[in-house]
Amino acid sequence: MTTTPFVHEGLPVRVVFGAGSRHRVGEELDRLGLSQVVLIASGSSRAEADALVTALDHRLTWRVDGVRQHVPAELAARVAEDAARVAADGVVTLGGGSATGLGKALARETGMPLVAVPTTYAGSEMTPIWGITSEGRKTTGRDVRVLPKTVVYDPDLTYTLPPSTTAASGMNAVAHSLEALWSAGASPLSAPLALEGARVLCEALPGLLADPTNARGRSRALVAACQAGMALASAGPGLHHRLCHLLGGRYDMPHAQTHAALLPHVVAFNEPVLGPLSARMAVAVGAGRASTGLYDLCVRLGLPTALSELGMPAAGVEEVAAEVAADPPANPRDVEADCLRALLRAAWAGDHPA
Repeated sequence: MTTTPFVHEGLPVRVVFGAGSRHRVGEELDRLGLSQVVLIASGSSRAEADALVTALDHRLTWRVDGVRQHVPAELAARVAEDAARVAADGVVTLGGGSATGLGKALARETGMPLVAVPTTYAGSEMTPIWGITSEGRKTTGRDVRVLPKTVVYDPDLTYTLPPSTTAASGMNAVAHSLEALWSAGASPLSAPLALEGARVLCEALPGLLADPTNARGRSRALVAACQAGMALASAGPGLHHRLCHLLGGRYDMPHAQTHAALLPHVVAFNEPVLGPLSARMAVAVGAGRASTGLYDLCVRLGLPTALSELGMPAAGVEEVAAEVAADPPANPRDVEADCLRALLRAAWAGDHPA
């Protein structure tokens, strides 16, 4: 048992999990007393959204299908205006991180309760972290108003995910888990969730690409993504998320794939100062070193390993390193410009972290 002082903030989210649980969304809205909701759905979830429209019945007052990654400020403002016009009293999201992010923006602007139905493994639905992008800059923050009142996890919604989305969103969740182990709010209460989430995801993802219909694998991965989000929610983000948000906002890079390509290099950057935690991370990843194991896992999953493949220009190495070094986040290893340049240069080129 640790004797090091810590603060842990448990967050009140109701989780409804199980095959077919999407059919219980109406019950959850009734429990919250919501009768005029806005439905925000990813374009890739259109068929599932059509079915949910029927299930919501009289409770649905407005529907939004046009979501975009990194939540553009103008889109968030327009949806908030539409929600006010139809006198909505709640919001339901269906889809991946982009749908959840837009729902969070609406909840933050209006104070309306949010019910999230994720269809990927991102795990952001379990966090009070929001992000809005304007003029190439992504602003993020922490606000309990954006935390869903209920998250409905239905593994059946994940069977039709493209393999690339399964892999990338799963690695996004792994990033949530691992950063939660070293960020400023890490504690003995969040660490077990983070380690278990990372272990299950690293083990399950290759199997899901080999057999997308594996019911047990789908359920395990979705629970692990939830655990990853819970861990990050209490521990808070750090250097890895700071870099990903900056890259995504500035260069409009795909969010989950950026997480996957950058994560091995941030882990390699911190490994030398993490002591026994490095060994526990390696065990969770299933490799001799967590950083090299993560890189090899990305290759095995068919994910891009170079930020240059995802839209980051070569000049971005200097630009991003300078900006982050000028206002560094809390991190177990000192965040200096020269070290950041080396980290970003390796990630830009897709070098093996060994």
